[in-house]
Amino acid sequence: MLKVYSNRGKAWELANSWWILLTIVPFGLVSFVAFLYIGSKVKNQRWRIFGFIYLAVLIVALITTAAGVGAIIAISLWTVTVIHAFNIRPAYLVQLDVLKANEKAVENQEISKLRQEAETKFGITGDRGTQPPPLKNTSQLEKKSNVQVTSSIKSVVPEEKVVVKIDINLASESEIASIPEIGIILAKKVIIKRQEVGGFQSFEQFSEIMGLREHTIEKIKKYVDFSQVENNNSHTKSGRVIDF
Repeated sequence: MLKVYSNRGKAWELANSWWILLTIVPFGLVSFVAFLYIGSKVKNQRWRIFGFIYLAVLIVALITTAAGVGAIIAISLWTVTVIHAFNIRPAYLVQLDVLKANEKAVENQEISKLRQEAETKFGITGDRGTQPPPLKNTSQLEKKSNVQVTSSIKSVVPEEKVVVKIDINLASESEIASIPEIGIILAKKVIIKRQEVGGFQSFEQFSEIMGLREHTIEKIKKYVDFSQVENNNSHTKSGRVIDF
């Protein structure tokens, strides 16, 4: 009599133990498939590794040309995989039961992990997906809405006002690279051009010399500033005289 390991009953366990039949196929020809399947089903890396090991042993058995050696390896593989499959069946059924019971939570956790990775990649921060608890009546809803709108205005307005502009004529390469749409490569070019011209006189001159596109100009305009460059021509001329 088969022992029941989960809360889902004997019928469910038998239906989800079909993969053991793969190990019963003569000479273990498809035993590795069973371990790859259950390893992927319950996300168990150890069982997947066993699947690849059994596949490698099977290949060795098939390509061995010595008389009788290949058959011995195949029969040994067959025996080991059958015993192994029956030994890990209880653990597989329990893990599958837990996974099914928490499938929605696991799925949400994976989605949340992907979202966090995406936000980290694109430099986006902040809480998303959170919703306020349901309110009991309309008056509470109106009060809550007013509070939310007020707090939203208070939180958004300072963010719009606090825009730290970077002086292109004085900033370092890393500071220029931190400006949206610029990056480290364009920042290096900015430093080179700034040294060549002795500093930028205006944003228009900067965008023209750097050959910026229109959409890039609109995005970075509010983040940059240009200090007055004095005696630019005199420095350039004196430099030329010294070089001459």
